[in-house]
Amino acid sequence: MSSVSTLGNSARPTLDAHASQRKAVAKLPIVDLTPFFRGDSLAARAAVANEVRDACINIGFFYIVGHNFSAAQMEDSLAQGRSFFALPLEKKLKFSAKNNSENLGFIQVGGLNPTPDAVHQADQKERFYFTRDLAIGESFDDLNPAGKSQFPRSDTLPRFAEALKTDTAKKVKLAKILCRAFSLSLDLPEDFLEDYHDRMSCIHTFNYYPPLEPTLADKLWGFSPHTDYGSFTILNQDDSGGLQARNAAEQWIDVPPIPGAFVINIGDLMARWTNDIYVSTLHRVTNRSRDPRLSLAFFATPNSRAAINVLPTCTSAARPPRYQEVVAGEYIKVLVAAVYATGKPGISANTAVRINQPTE
Repeated sequence: MSSVSTLGNSARPTLDAHASQRKAVAKLPIVDLTPFFRGDSLAARAAVANEVRDACINIGFFYIVGHNFSAAQMEDSLAQGRSFFALPLEKKLKFSAKNNSENLGFIQVGGLNPTPDAVHQADQKERFYFTRDLAIGESFDDLNPAGKSQFPRSDTLPRFAEALKTDTAKKVKLAKILCRAFSLSLDLPEDFLEDYHDRMSCIHTFNYYPPLEPTLADKLWGFSPHTDYGSFTILNQDDSGGLQARNAAEQWIDVPPIPGAFVINIGDLMARWTNDIYVSTLHRVTNRSRDPRLSLAFFATPNSRAAINVLPTCTSAARPPRYQEVVAGEYIKVLVAAVYATGKPGISANTAVRINQPTE
């Protein structure tokens, strides 16, 4: 492993001290990853990591640019999603997640087996789940979905599978760069978290939000308040808007789309890893436009067999470890089961506590 860098960190407070002084941000910061992709000096990379550190402590959300995706590539991936959700429901159901061992594929409003009541109570979104291909020499793992996607054939959607497999592979590389930035931000060897994501257990998900009647848009969520489960999420959203995150003052702030930028947010597993120094933040989506809304979320999770313990740089006498060890794949599997079954987010115990706090 590479050595720990403290470049640029001499004047900053400790992780524990910094976390006790969270700032209630009104808008998300924009972090430029160019120094990591360009191979700039350790000092330049550490400066970027400091920005990541501040964002993760204050709200757990930030934008990234300089990520090696062109605006055209980002738009093409969304275009593939639009082509799928434009299909009639009966055609989409041919790729139902019920037909897949990992529940990868299409899930309609209300979950895998929606009832009439559930459709009117569930989050108003359709989803399509897929994941990365197996790496060379990698075997199937019952805790890791890798290699188990189902895609429409090319005679149905000519470029869908090819384009999204390419996008996923490139997001895996981006996620590993982000792992290096997170590691430096936590005063760890630069490759520490990257090593944990060597056989990344990732889920790539389209979220399609149909337009709602104005009277229903204020009553039904597109995506009800929730936190994500894994290490972090890389989000590509269209220009519709509607995403909000809750800041340290428990105020909901808008996360508007910025052309050419991804949104990054911390998941529950990273919050456990960092002893709640990095926050897994409640966020939600409403679609009040008269048009469909579409996003593409890449959920990065460590190797499914990895044991996750509180990091040594995130504990102190005043902040002892708050969490017991969990196995990454087992932890995620329990939470996603509710998503597939009900069409609503599964929530951890900590998320449930945050949801029950005031939200306005």
